[in-house]
Amino acid sequence: MIASSEAVPKNSQFLIQKSIFLLASSVGKAVAETIIHQGIQQMGASPTTLTEADIPGLSIKVKPALEKFVGEEKAERLTSALRVLVGGMVSK
Repeated sequence: MIASSEAVPKNSQFLIQKSIFLLASSVGKAVAETIIHQGIQQMGASPTTLTEADIPGLSIKVKPALEKFVGEEKAERLTSALRVLVGGMVSK
């Protein structure tokens, strides 16, 4: 995890917090934080360089972890919402 919120550019920090907020109502804040940060690591990305263009890839990485908590159907809805609401992408 990131030691200081100042270490992350504001846009990256905003995307991360928005992603966590979206998932938190379904899995809890601590689990959402863990899932998002693990997804970023699995992508080989950095929380400091995360952009909107990375969100579709992040949604793919977090889906398996989400499925363990909410099931396949809800995980699909959550990852679709992540792509649209956080990444600004049209849902597939």
